[in-house]
Amino acid sequence: MFFAIAILSAFLVTFVLLPVVIKVTKSISLLDLPDRRKVHLEGTPSMGGIAIFMGFMMAVLITLPTSDLVSNKYLFSAISLIFFLGIRDDISSLIAHQKLITQVFAATLIVFLADIRLTGLYDIAGIGALPFGLEYLLSVCVIVTMTNSFNLIDGIDGLAASLGIIILLFFSWIFVSVGAMDLALISFAVLGSLLAFLIYNWHPSRIFMGDTGSMILGFLISTMAIKVINVSDGLAINSFIDIQSSVALVISCLIVPFYDTLRVFTIRFIQGRSPFSPDRNHIHHSFLKLGLNHAQATQILATYNILMIALALLLNSTFSNSILLSILFGTTLAFGTLVDHLVSKRKMLGATAKLEASKTMAISKSA
Repeated sequence: MFFAIAILSAFLVTFVLLPVVIKVTKSISLLDLPDRRKVHLEGTPSMGGIAIFMGFMMAVLITLPTSDLVSNKYLFSAISLIFFLGIRDDISSLIAHQKLITQVFAATLIVFLADIRLTGLYDIAGIGALPFGLEYLLSVCVIVTMTNSFNLIDGIDGLAASLGIIILLFFSWIFVSVGAMDLALISFAVLGSLLAFLIYNWHPSRIFMGDTGSMILGFLISTMAIKVINVSDGLAINSFIDIQSSVALVISCLIVPFYDTLRVFTIRFIQGRSPFSPDRNHIHHSFLKLGLNHAQATQILATYNILMIALALLLNSTFSNSILLSILFGTTLAFGTLVDHLVSKRKMLGATAKLEASKTMAISKSA
């Protein structure tokens, strides 16, 4: 009952607030303007994260018991900090290290005060426990990295919200299975906000979530991911699903933003550029280069994410974290390589067509 209330209240608050945010941002010309690296063609409101945050917080206040609100106070404090950081960045862009410092501080609140952290490497490459202090550093790095991964993947209409809905649905299922009702309610609350936002963000988008929304989403999902790893390790859901490789299972949920981040950082490094310099080398840009629209690209990547989760669930009780991670990354690398090959082939065909057309025009002119 409370799950339905969390989803519905978050949905309604976000849905009601979004037209207000759109109207206000347009009235003060606070728009995301098109440029050479962006794919939208006109100025679009980009502070949808305000409505997402308000809907999420209202649902949490309505559904969570006071004791759970108190026990999760550091989580809400850190998310609020990320919220204000996002607003500041959406109004007037911050440079990378300014955002990074605040993100690290918020992640430190989570790891040290809320004690939400990885407890080791979970036998990946045969490594279990880590030396004292290193697990805290690893946890902070994971939260900051995934926060920025969602910031990077939010490049076309509907993509970040769709991936967030898929991931949070899965996380909610795990939390309900282990009886972590407070975390399930928090996940459902964000889910309700994203469902409302997606109505306005589906192609053609009327509003973007902006850094405010993408950083809140990435921060919350990365925090919940660590909790899922710890609570689901060794969990037997039923006779068919026995979770023995919780890290690989969580990575399967995050595979699209994780792969995209590795992809763009590698390309920028090879090109001798800063890893934070913007470009159009993201996986979603590749689908647009193939002639697909935003909705089609989003549907393909969301479907791929679901398939990876299904694959990880199917193989989880069979393979260790190391082997299953190799399968997931190998499959995703092959998928990305195929997409890049198709893009290159399309470019070659286009270049050939232009060359043939120019030859034909030259012959016709001389005749």
